[in-house]
Amino acid sequence: MSPPTAIETEVHYLAGTQNVASADEPVISAGVSGQSGRRSSQGGAVDDFGATRKRANQREASASSRPLDTHEALEQRVRQRTAQLSELNELLRQEIAERRKMEAALQDSRERLRHLSIHLQKIREDERTSLSRELHDEFGQILTGMKLDVSWIKRRLPGNDGLILERLNSVLAALDHTIITVQQMSTMLRPVALDDFGLRDAAELAARDLMKRTNILCHIVSEPYGMGLDEAVSTGAFRILQEALTNVMRHSGAHEVTIILKKRKDVFIMEISDDGKGITKKDLVNPRSIGLTGMHERAHALGGTLAIMGVRRKGTSVTLSVPLRPVKPSSKEE
Repeated sequence: MSPPTAIETEVHYLAGTQNVASADEPVISAGVSGQSGRRSSQGGAVDDFGATRKRANQREASASSRPLDTHEALEQRVRQRTAQLSELNELLRQEIAERRKMEAALQDSRERLRHLSIHLQKIREDERTSLSRELHDEFGQILTGMKLDVSWIKRRLPGNDGLILERLNSVLAALDHTIITVQQMSTMLRPVALDDFGLRDAAELAARDLMKRTNILCHIVSEPYGMGLDEAVSTGAFRILQEALTNVMRHSGAHEVTIILKKRKDVFIMEISDDGKGITKKDLVNPRSIGLTGMHERAHALGGTLAIMGVRRKGTSVTLSVPLRPVKPSSKEE
């Protein structure tokens, strides 16, 4: 038997791999018949080999086409997601723009309301000042004149007319009570001391009134004693002081109040502190606390800040801080 050629070896390998020929069959015969058998076997093996290569190529083509299809699908999903995100970003930009417009409109509305509040407070203060002066000057003078006239009549009556004297004494008592009431009303509207002497003396009158009505001990500390403040600052600070003392009287349950007035270069500071139960956070943020809101608005109108802090069972402190513009010392404050 002659040694197998390369083609015969490859055919034999393919046949063995695909289980076409059994192990005990002769692979190649000798002689002429062996040659024809070899040609036939070679032709069939070549056909099988070509089919095998074709299937292998198809599998390779299929395998190579799948990554392409997967890549295209991923690219399509990325494009779709990008379009969705672009649309969402556009909607988000529109919403942000609308919110900014709303915030700007809200801020403008707040500023308008604050300017209106400042204007109304000025009008109210002017009306209070006018009415206070009328009560103090006009009604006070009239009542004082009536008291003098009744006293003159009383001195001219004979001593034995007891009924008339009793009536005159009753009229004098009523006049005294009315004069005191008018003075109190005038002071509540706008104390004369605020215009004539300044904030320190007006604060002292307010403290005396509180002690008289509630027996709460009040201390006033002024550094310096006489300080030059313009009318707007004096009026605003005094109104805040009035509201703070009203809250002390109504809600704090305090026994002692300290009022500190300070002027440090270009800053005015007023602090009112008590030893009461202490204001709560709930009360501070309560929208129905009109008095507290008014105090904050007055501080804002002065260009200053107002801080209110409370400690349970230790008291409440109200601190007003106002930047000052240069002002000439007034004879009222000296």
